[in-house]
Amino acid sequence: MVKIFVGGVSPSVTVDELKKLFEQYGQVNECDILKNFAFVHMEKEDEAHKAISELHKQEFYGANLTVEYATSKIRNATKIYVGNVSSKATTAQIKELFEKFGKVVECDIVKNYAFVHMAKEREAMDAILNLNDIADPFLISLPSHQF
Repeated sequence: MVKIFVGGVSPSVTVDELKKLFEQYGQVNECDILKNFAFVHMEKEDEAHKAISELHKQEFYGANLTVEYATSKIRNATKIYVGNVSSKATTAQIKELFEKFGKVVECDIVKNYAFVHMAKEREAMDAILNLNDIADPFLISLPSHQF
């Protein structure tokens, strides 16, 4: 799977619209919009490369997109799904909650849920096991499927 960074996303663009744009080039497993940027996860490297090549600097809903491979400092991060996130919750608050169990590589809030990427699988499992009992009303687990 290939993670693509999409910058300059117009505020009027929906997840479904952005996903449809990238599906012209291949299978999209996940698509998350965060403010004016997004991450799109495509199944195959060659399809992702074609999407990046053809969509970079193209206009979409009145905004010029920046489309490039997403870079992560740590490749072995483990992704955790956090459900039932309040609209008042901040990335810093969620990150602080998970940092008790290890290094948080990335934390993204998307509407009423979030994804937290831990540096080590053991840390992610510790967080899931411990926070599910005390972090009510959050629902914390490994993602059950990709979008």
